[in-house]
Amino acid sequence: MEETYRAHSQLREILERVTPKFSVLSEGEAQSEAEIAVYRQARRIDRRLTSVQIRLWANDNIKTYAEDFEKELRQSALTEATYAMKARQSRYVRDHLLADAQVARLWWLDGKAEKLPELLKMGNNFEQVVGLVQDGMGSTTTPEEALAVERVAEIIKDFLAPLGAQHREILLSQLSSIFGSYEREDLVRDIQGLNGSSAGDG
Repeated sequence: MEETYRAHSQLREILERVTPKFSVLSEGEAQSEAEIAVYRQARRIDRRLTSVQIRLWANDNIKTYAEDFEKELRQSALTEATYAMKARQSRYVRDHLLADAQVARLWWLDGKAEKLPELLKMGNNFEQVVGLVQDGMGSTTTPEEALAVERVAEIIKDFLAPLGAQHREILLSQLSSIFGSYEREDLVRDIQGLNGSSAGDG
């Protein structure tokens, strides 16, 4: 009786370790993996154990829920990939087609000579568009905003100055992540350069 109870406990332990890796929609794969795991431990479980056959199943309600959940995951991944692709396309337009007014004009013309008269009427519209895109939607900094930016820079400088090398390196890494989220790879490279210098100095 005690040996049987111990064998059941060991079997349950193996199944609890193996099965969580599988979806309820993958019963066959889970069964095969569980049988292999149990067979490898057969002598330890019970010396009389010579073969292993495991049957796993899930009720229809759980399977339906799992199917709906996986469908939602696939849809979410597809939506995320679509937005990422649109973001890449928008960045390409910003960085290449709207980086220069002359290039923007050629992009708008699209090789269609019949659009030239209309282009002549547009004047400096393309310069304005490029300015809007490249300068943060055309925003201008007021003297008050410039003063606030300068004060923030002073605060960061005052905070950094007394920090030890290790804490300064951590803060710079955090700033690097922030700059990266704003797509300022130039600042990220500058920060990484500072971090390398700090590490070398330490």
